[in-house]
Amino acid sequence: WIQAPIQASFDPLLEGYQIGLETGDIDSAGWCLAFRCHHLFCAGRSLEGLQREIRACIDILSQLNLEAHRLCVIPYLLAVMKLREVDIAEECMGMDFEAILDAASEMGNSLIGAVTKFAQLELMVVFKEWERASELLIEAGNLRLEIPGHFVGVRFTALDALISLKAAQTSSSFLGRMLWKRRGLKSMKLLRSWIKKGNGNVVHLHYILSAELAVLEGKEKRAEDNFRSAVKIACRSGLLQDRALAHGLAAAYHTKQGDNYWAGYHNECSQEAYAAWGAKSQVQEGA
Repeated sequence: WIQAPIQASFDPLLEGYQIGLETGDIDSAGWCLAFRCHHLFCAGRSLEGLQREIRACIDILSQLNLEAHRLCVIPYLLAVMKLREVDIAEECMGMDFEAILDAASEMGNSLIGAVTKFAQLELMVVFKEWERASELLIEAGNLRLEIPGHFVGVRFTALDALISLKAAQTSSSFLGRMLWKRRGLKSMKLLRSWIKKGNGNVVHLHYILSAELAVLEGKEKRAEDNFRSAVKIACRSGLLQDRALAHGLAAAYHTKQGDNYWAGYHNECSQEAYAAWGAKSQVQEGA
């Protein structure tokens, strides 16, 4: 995940799964398959196709009797189905996020818990549930410690920064504002260090964060310039969910500025990106 696009990891992880089966290393085969689902989710693949791939992965992990691996994938199926507004009762075997967290606690598996909370944070960001997201962020702690060397940890860093900056923008106290801003800046600094090492997967996310930091500091032109850069790079990378997010955040910013033209433009673009991604819930919400 350092220099190659995240999409370049799909085939090697599938190959790792196949090699694991051939050599009898079932555990490693299962993790390759599970991590491939994680990367597919983060890469903004079409939700309809992603649901089929994750469902097939869960079936294979069940057949291999790899329960921990299976529980690390189910949160993504839940997230995809909530975004698509599909009934989760039968497809997810009656499980929800809380049931998975309970199972993780019983098994003493912190990775399952971390992945589940990450998927919840992703949903809260998409649904703009910033207060709930900040509460879960405090509860979850530093998920990077539970998933070292994993791209989910990288993306969590960006979510951590975004949620922190949004919390700082709405904090009613000076101390709260400063503490949330400090947390956001800490995660942004980490992202910058990865970008300097050649990580192109987080450049657009850093532009989104730079825009929100500028909003917090009242620097209007800088905010607008960074939102435009975030949209441009997300489009070029094919990351539909992040293109939709960038447009959505820009729309919210221009709405607060009283600029109805640009607010309407960015809202329409956000809707188009969410529709292309397959997030029916967001298309209806913004319609």
